[in-house]
Amino acid sequence: MRLISLALGFLLSTSALAMTSAQYLPADAELDTSLPSPESLLGWEPGDWRIQHPSLVQYMYMLAEKSERVSIKVTGYTYEHKPLLQLIVTSPENQANLETLRQAHLEGANSGDPNAPLVVWLGYSVHGDEASGSNAVPMVAYYLAASRSEYVNELLKSTIVILDPSLNPDGLDRFATWSNSNRSVNPVGDRDGRIHHQDWPGGRTNHYLFDLNRDWITTVHPESRARITEYHRWLPHVLTDHHETWHDGFFFQPGAPTRQHPLTTPENLEMTRALAPYHAGSFDSAGEMYFTEDDYDDFFYGKGSTYPDINGSIGILFEQPRVNGAVYNRDSGPLEFTEAIHNQVRTSLSTLKGAYELRDKFKKYQAGFFQAMRQRAARAGFQAWVIGDGNDPAKGRELMGLFERHRVEFQTLKAEISADGQVFRPGHAWVIPVNQRQFGLAQAMLETRTQFEDNIFYDVSAINLPMAYDLPVAKLARLPATSNDGPVLSSNAPDPDAVAWIISWRQLNAPAVLQDLLDAGATVRAATKPFSIGMGSNIASFGEGSLVLLAGLQDPEKSGGIFDILKQADVRVHSFNSQLTRSGPGLGTSHFRKIAVIKPLLVVGQGTRAYDAGEAWFQLDQRLGVAPVMVDMSLLKTIDLHDYTHLLLVDGKYSDIGKQLKQDITSWVKDGGILVSIQGAATWAESLCFGSDDCAEGKKEKEEKPAQPTAMAYADFDDQEAQRTISGAIVEVKLDTTHPIAFGVNSEIPLFRRGSTLLKASENPFATPVRYTEKPLLNGYIGVDRLNEMSGQPAVIAERHGKGLVVRFANNPIFRGFWRGTERLWVNSLYFGPLVGNTELPK
Repeated sequence: MRLISLALGFLLSTSALAMTSAQYLPADAELDTSLPSPESLLGWEPGDWRIQHPSLVQYMYMLAEKSERVSIKVTGYTYEHKPLLQLIVTSPENQANLETLRQAHLEGANSGDPNAPLVVWLGYSVHGDEASGSNAVPMVAYYLAASRSEYVNELLKSTIVILDPSLNPDGLDRFATWSNSNRSVNPVGDRDGRIHHQDWPGGRTNHYLFDLNRDWITTVHPESRARITEYHRWLPHVLTDHHETWHDGFFFQPGAPTRQHPLTTPENLEMTRALAPYHAGSFDSAGEMYFTEDDYDDFFYGKGSTYPDINGSIGILFEQPRVNGAVYNRDSGPLEFTEAIHNQVRTSLSTLKGAYELRDKFKKYQAGFFQAMRQRAARAGFQAWVIGDGNDPAKGRELMGLFERHRVEFQTLKAEISADGQVFRPGHAWVIPVNQRQFGLAQAMLETRTQFEDNIFYDVSAINLPMAYDLPVAKLARLPATSNDGPVLSSNAPDPDAVAWIISWRQLNAPAVLQDLLDAGATVRAATKPFSIGMGSNIASFGEGSLVLLAGLQDPEKSGGIFDILKQADVRVHSFNSQLTRSGPGLGTSHFRKIAVIKPLLVVGQGTRAYDAGEAWFQLDQRLGVAPVMVDMSLLKTIDLHDYTHLLLVDGKYSDIGKQLKQDITSWVKDGGILVSIQGAATWAESLCFGSDDCAEGKKEKEEKPAQPTAMAYADFDDQEAQRTISGAIVEVKLDTTHPIAFGVNSEIPLFRRGSTLLKASENPFATPVRYTEKPLLNGYIGVDRLNEMSGQPAVIAERHGKGLVVRFANNPIFRGFWRGTERLWVNSLYFGPLVGNTELPK
């Protein structure tokens, strides 16, 4: 009896803040009670608990089965194999002709046909721990399926509503588990409560800890690829992006007008404003606090609310004040989770109402947008971009696949041309014409810009895809000859009887092939000097880092598997029947160093930046095929570091690492370990004691008297802060390509800089393989003082200590998994770190 009483008490306590589905919906909904409500499936009323993705999926399928207004499809799967759903709600008559209506809509996007259907896409909780969005979906779907009101009937006759119930199922479930497992019988609103402070890494990100709301253009992840495919299939007039914020009031776009991307049309801002009164009216009626046209920007096109703006749609960001538990004591008073859900329902419905009542204007806007892009293209002053593959077909194919995913038109270059001092060869270059429907997006992906109306950025200030891949690009005054043929595919049929097989390290997929070979037990040696080899027409030149496999060195029992890897590799493998070289060192010399098997230890957990930890995890697991051993920073002191070849430290705060562990790490490096550190970790690595008196007791740095600060107006703080903040810009660095850390990389490359980390210069003149150029800014915004302080300074330092190495990166070379041009620097620190020799000059 006591157990029953406790259970009943728990239910009563949680239901005190609960609401039925009907209470979330308009009073005139006229719900068809024959359709199942969300609580009929869940077993609890919406808002009692955070919904788990399986329950959300189950309810969506139930509605699709029971209602003629609803259809459902799986568009893809997450890394954890959770289905990505698309729910379409429209009239039964429209459901029967859905594909015909889709085609009519796409034609209407060009013609402006007022009879084509209105398409509205509602997307929820791309950040998994901003869960009120996905928790609102059951009520929104239930309303559209079950309401028999005259308004809903008319809405669905002329509108196709697309619901994306959870843009990030993996993160949604991770957060729901956290919140539900920390919920008390008596709801805790106190800000210090555990439920309001997630454990690392939190539920914001996807499986590999990436922010999917930065991946709309780069589409690194399956969630983004599935979404972008469907976005372009439907090309909605309006797309909503439902989030949460730590602000007290609800935000809806437009954002700050001065912080809109310059390529976004003025009409886009006006159409966004046209919807604002509908949201405001809904909140005014409910007595909810809100704001608009402030604090948030509409700049970076890699976000869900901004990507539509350069693709002919109107993107709308909603930011609901956050509540992680049942209630949260915000500054303006307690906020209940049910109210957060209710606000997401309100804005979903206000969007539908506004879009429906203004449908002719939205249709006209979309058609006008594409016409405006054609007109903008005609004024561009050039006719095409040309992009080369940099002698790496795989890298070029990957980049062009990204353009294709975004429906940007391109063709293969047919004849050799020269532009901007670069040569572009047929079969190894692509032409993107200016005169095309997707000119606006192509321009956003390819432009460079260093001047801005407003210097405050919510996210990065620049993106340029050829720069990210370090591929040559130029503008062309005239459209060159092109063809529809694909790029040249080099034959990869290695000779099984060859004496030597050689793989250029300049190929995108060479590291993954190397890892496969090492896993198979191959003996692989890396060139430390350039060389050429071959006879007659089979002469080839190779740079530093090139991989050499001598047949005579391979274990006969493993040679079959090794050769299978070479045959299947997505790289060009050269076969030679002699070890004699034409120039440079012979293959049997010590200038070819054996590459050791690596076993890196990646430090994660509290103190590390989750995004950066995820990027390293992804790089190891998905790109290289390395089994990623990850350890929480708090447990690092329990690990025998000598079981590992590398210690990988991403950006974070490492001040909690005690003196003894620092000494252990120092000893491990001296014994041959390789420490790879990024940004905050690199600064921390500078405190390690390798010299005899580096950390002598009582040793103090020379103190400089601080300069007297210049008085500034209080109102200028935001601008001054922006000048000192590097939110994300592209800079130029120059490399010592003879250094193992820079093997296989061009001598000057674009690098993504985010943050203001500066490295303490090395006293060793040979230890700086990468440094900024004197005028480094290529694209984006960096304040004058920040530019001056980094000019000519080290960007990467690799210093030998005993038998080991410490590599310090001032920037993240594997930024967001798409900055492919610099990821090789980080990869080189893994495989080629042991090749860095002692370069201490005799005294």
